[in-house]
Amino acid sequence: YSKMDDKFKIGDVEIPNRWSLAPMAGLNCTSFMILSKENGAGLIFTQMYDVNLITKKTKEEVRKFLNIDKIERPIVIQLIGRDIKKINQSARLVEEMCDIININAGCIEKKYLDRGCGAALLKEPDKLCKIIRSLSDAVKIPVTVKIRIGWDSQNINAVKLCQDLEKSGAKSIIVHGRTAMQKYAGKANWEIMKQIKEKTSIPIIANGDIKSYEWGMRKLVESGCDGIMVGRESKYKPWIFHQEVMDNEKIRKQIFHFIDLYEKYENRFSLDEIKDHCFRMSRDFKTDMDKRKLKSLPNLKEIKKYIMSWK
Repeated sequence: YSKMDDKFKIGDVEIPNRWSLAPMAGLNCTSFMILSKENGAGLIFTQMYDVNLITKKTKEEVRKFLNIDKIERPIVIQLIGRDIKKINQSARLVEEMCDIININAGCIEKKYLDRGCGAALLKEPDKLCKIIRSLSDAVKIPVTVKIRIGWDSQNINAVKLCQDLEKSGAKSIIVHGRTAMQKYAGKANWEIMKQIKEKTSIPIIANGDIKSYEWGMRKLVESGCDGIMVGRESKYKPWIFHQEVMDNEKIRKQIFHFIDLYEKYENRFSLDEIKDHCFRMSRDFKTDMDKRKLKSLPNLKEIKKYIMSWK
């Protein structure tokens, strides 16, 4: 038994365990999310969606490009923006398609920072709290926020910010343990996550540098946080959410299962997308064969044949 198997609640939504799949740019692949879910991710986050884009679409168009399957639920739709009216409008449009809404206040892409969105909101805590207060009134489902620990090392304001966000109606906060200026350099600061957990009473989900199941479990216990979110590593190891030791055959089986899920659940067909996922998932497959050859194969049949030939 481990704390990882414990259920917990975000608002009134029950999360079956302590693992979350992070929102990742360009990753809106239903089959990958289902694979992560089957491997033990309790809560799935979609990639972030720009409210400027969503407010220009009809509900049906949004439903189609989100392509959420009930198997993925509970699922969180992540929005990025700063215009309160557009944020509320977008959230109302998607609220029946998901279980929880999340506002991105941690993205470090220049185009969003230039617009005052994402991590730029860490410099405007009052504005961020205002967004959360307004959004909490606008939708019936729980509202959450994803932040970094501060803008830079001189302005680490996450403890106070999380207390204020809780007062503003946030039902959970996901904290990436780096500042915006750090980007992905250095190490995640787990001490701050511990302090945040001690000073708030809503679920805190910690994120940053989780490379294995065991490491995630250790960090969960050390920090006292309620959940662990895995981002980049899950693209290579969607099985990170459970304890099983993976050998070549198990990895091959996962890759084939991903392809099956892709054929069953996607409402599009992109050979490049399949290749990218298969190539990433083959990272820990031990072989002398050149896995990069996968990228140049012309069709799915050849891809399967090639993966089968790995020794």
